[in-house]
Amino acid sequence: MDGSEGNLYLECLFPYFFVEQKHGWSGVQARIPTYLGIQDVSKRSAEFILALDAMDMVLESQRIESSISLIETDWKNVCRGISDLATRAGIIVKGIPKKPNGSWQRDELVELEIDSGSGLASLESEISRLVDDLEEQEAQDISSIGEAAPEIETSLASNQDRATELSLVLSSAIEEWEQAKKQEQALELRIEALEEDLRKHKDAALLKRLGAAESYGFTEEICPTCGQGLPDGFEITDYPLTIEDNISHLEKEIATFRSMKLDANRVGEISQVRVFRLRHEMEDLRGLIRSQKDALISPSSLPDAARLAQRFRTEEKLISLRAVRDSIDSAIDELDSLATTWHLNKERLATLRRRDQSELDESKIRSLRRSLTVQLESYGFRSLEPGSIDISTKTYRPNHEGFDLGFDLSASDMIRVIWAYLFSFMEVSREFESNHPQLLIFDEPRQQEAARLSFQQLLNRAAKNGMAGSQVIFATSEVEADLNSMLRGLPHHMMSVARGKKLIRPVWDELQEI
Repeated sequence: MDGSEGNLYLECLFPYFFVEQKHGWSGVQARIPTYLGIQDVSKRSAEFILALDAMDMVLESQRIESSISLIETDWKNVCRGISDLATRAGIIVKGIPKKPNGSWQRDELVELEIDSGSGLASLESEISRLVDDLEEQEAQDISSIGEAAPEIETSLASNQDRATELSLVLSSAIEEWEQAKKQEQALELRIEALEEDLRKHKDAALLKRLGAAESYGFTEEICPTCGQGLPDGFEITDYPLTIEDNISHLEKEIATFRSMKLDANRVGEISQVRVFRLRHEMEDLRGLIRSQKDALISPSSLPDAARLAQRFRTEEKLISLRAVRDSIDSAIDELDSLATTWHLNKERLATLRRRDQSELDESKIRSLRRSLTVQLESYGFRSLEPGSIDISTKTYRPNHEGFDLGFDLSASDMIRVIWAYLFSFMEVSREFESNHPQLLIFDEPRQQEAARLSFQQLLNRAAKNGMAGSQVIFATSEVEADLNSMLRGLPHHMMSVARGKKLIRPVWDELQEI
């Protein structure tokens, strides 16, 4: 059930070889276990016993689906890594879908933007600007502190004013970011409430379609939304929306709020990037102010350390942005590889699902159907026309007009279907290469007082299979004289156990009898 592969346990196969008395005769494959976590366990068991090519196709499909699931998980992890790296660097990544798809084109879709202070700009243009800025700074001569003192003092005063202003802007940006997160959370809660309301309305619509007599309107003086009593003077329209209208309205509301949530998420991302950019700018500005203050108290003959520090910061920022860009490009290369593999797996899966049954599988199913029909006719099956009973290619179980055989059969005819179905598997497995052990055990096969003629035909069928090399074992409490008369002329071996005796006994008891 979890997409992994495991063993097809013997408990899944034995219902095709052994029918016990207590529960085994209650239906076709009544004892197939469903607690082992195997998807379509009855179908998988039948495919294995008959050695159908369909089983290999199913296994391959499951492996491809598992691979697709792993690729989608890897895609999410890579996207999460890109988002974390970009956020720390103040970069917004656009154009990466949440899941891989066949139309993925990185060069056309992916955009890297950064808050440059005057708005969003592409990362490449910001890197080019920093390169030009660094070249301009390197082209300027570094003067001594004594020569640059007036300029440093003027710049220091301007930077201090800028730091005060930037602090206020940063505080406002943080508040805007917090508001965006709160709005997104509020919208998420609203969407959850609407989805719960939609679920209840769909449940009500289903009950109504199934014929529920309960009225889904509302009584007078009761609010249909909150259930509270209305004060005198309040009125409710006599023409409320129907359940179907409410469902349509709720679906449109959910779509609107989801769109609003996406907008809030985008605003939150931009606000977050802006906060990171302002914090970096504040750190750089404070560093510059410290450098300028240190320069003013340094000997006049020393070079302008503030100018050198500014050049180092520009170079460091340029190196950092290039490193982030290269890391994101490397991660996007990984997404390219994942998208290509995902697309190939999707095509392989689509091809497998379009593939019809193999000719060998069709031959086995036809032989199974033919054996079942012939047996039902010989056993005296009367609830339906034996020729109308088919074998489903989806479940490999007997059905009629597309429905599994069930309550439309008499109890004795259901027993006949079980006889015929299990013997069909044995006989088809001798005709074709398969995994059937050619063993069949029936505990009290004459259930529901099946007609003597039907039981006689069952014994004949068992004898024929025995002569063909199979082993058929019946345990029955039929009167021995009657049983001998029905077995007359049939090759068989009968072991008679006296009433009260056990077939399986301690070894010591056996030795004493000897």
